[in-house]
Amino acid sequence: MNPQSGLKDVLQGHFDGTKLPPITKWKAEREKLNGELSRLSGEYKTLRAETAAVEKIKRNIADILNDGARTQERKRTHDHDR
Repeated sequence: MNPQSGLKDVLQGHFDGTKLPPITKWKAEREKLNGELSRLSGEYKTLRAETAAVEKIKRNIADILNDGARTQERKRTHDHDR
């Protein structure tokens, strides 16, 4: 089977076989989708950075709370030793 005839069969199923496929429409759609990809990529990077900042704050709070619990535990242990 000739690869071009296979493509032609597929294209004819979607378009008028006597006309060329709408390449200009495909290019316009590609440009639109590339623009949307760029926008979404920017949003993703922003959200990823914000999420990393929130996770860092969360870890710092957990460290502070754990350190406070350890300090209280040491104080109780020290008070019991007296």
